[in-house]
Amino acid sequence: MKLCSFGVKTPLGLIERVGVYTEQGVVDATAARQAWLERRMPLAAAQRVGAAQVPSEMIALIGSGQLTLDWLQEALDALFAHGVSATSAGVRTIYQLSDIQLLAPVKRPPGIVNFSVWPAHSASAASLGIELAANTAQALVKPYWKGNPDAVVGPETTLYRPPYADVLDVECELVCIVGTGGRDLDHAAAQRAIVGYSIMNDVSARERQSAEMKFGRGPSKGKDFDNGYPLGPWIVTADELGDPKQLRMSLLVNGVEQSACDTKDMIWDFAEMLSYLSVGQTVQPGLVISGGCYPGGSAHEVGVHLKSGDRVEMRISKIGSLMNTIGP
Repeated sequence: MKLCSFGVKTPLGLIERVGVYTEQGVVDATAARQAWLERRMPLAAAQRVGAAQVPSEMIALIGSGQLTLDWLQEALDALFAHGVSATSAGVRTIYQLSDIQLLAPVKRPPGIVNFSVWPAHSASAASLGIELAANTAQALVKPYWKGNPDAVVGPETTLYRPPYADVLDVECELVCIVGTGGRDLDHAAAQRAIVGYSIMNDVSARERQSAEMKFGRGPSKGKDFDNGYPLGPWIVTADELGDPKQLRMSLLVNGVEQSACDTKDMIWDFAEMLSYLSVGQTVQPGLVISGGCYPGGSAHEVGVHLKSGDRVEMRISKIGSLMNTIGP
């Protein structure tokens, strides 16, 4: 499944829901489950039970585990078999993309954790003045830094540079989304705890980042400002995506591919990263874990100076495209 968060415009403002992207349209996950239950129990009970079984908020949904996804799949199958367009309460079950606003699939995650699984990217960044020691597959320590979850935004968000930056840079990153979470997870448990994968654009102010990295504490204002983490367009569940080390990632500016990379060269898989992170701490549902930028996955690395109006696109096979525009 491709899970998404979306908004529906109403006279009372934007109503936010959780959906499933399909070829027929975006299905309202909770409404689809309620419609399925209405065929089997009293209408009022179907509304209550459906909202409990398949919540209308993403973290609540993915944190409920595999049974909730099974209930959702059952509802999807029935919806397309019987063509139910709305619940008894009049809530639509399916929308076209033109009728809704796609939001970040996890609007405000409990955290963002950035690893670096591409040694070649570290070497390239160092050559451009960003001091970052390369990791190795055998390293006992897996360094990471934490991003600002309040800076997460959705597809098509305009990206504005902070006042201390002359230009913005962007990075194409593959991320996993934690589902059930947990503590002290071994590799197998960590793999089960990952609900799916998405795309993140790690927006950066390079001049400030370069100055900050010289202090050896990682980036701060170089990567900590509003709208700094576009995420989306959806979460592709782990069963549908398959092996995350068999994907193709690419960066496009104004429709022209600037670079591409296969994920087979990642030195750690996402279960390794989550397992390491969970040692001694409880990892919450909805946490975003990034493998970092691939070699050549930033505009800075390939010599592209982004300007106002540029359209930046992150593509990852089996997931799709994340689009944003550079603002004035």
